[in-house]
Amino acid sequence: MSVTPYVMVDSAQEFRRFIESAFGAEVSNVLPLPSDPERVMHAEARIGTGTLFFADSGAHGERCLSSPSEPVHVQLWSTVPDADAVYERAVAAGARPAQEVTAQQDGGRMGGFVDPFGTLWWVSTTPPVETTAG
Repeated sequence: MSVTPYVMVDSAQEFRRFIESAFGAEVSNVLPLPSDPERVMHAEARIGTGTLFFADSGAHGERCLSSPSEPVHVQLWSTVPDADAVYERAVAAGARPAQEVTAQQDGGRMGGFVDPFGTLWWVSTTPPVETTAG
């Protein structure tokens, strides 16, 4: 299991330049917002051995997924063995659903919730590894 910070910024392009200059970050998987290619709906940065996700924030959800209430600055992304189970346990423990866990195009599963302290968490399960018969 792992937790990855997800930073929402006013200008993901400027943030990218900053972390590349300041930390020597290696940025990958930059997905532009389809309606505005100058904005970023998701990007990943490798800084040393750590990973940081980032995107442009917006009051109307112009980002990878909208916040369930007010715009947030930091979200936490957690890769877990069973996203559905973690989501259900979190909601049972008092979290508010943000997005039901659903199947993703790559075969993984992902959903989100806001904990009782206001942190937006995304939980994901990696897609199953395909094996080939020999």
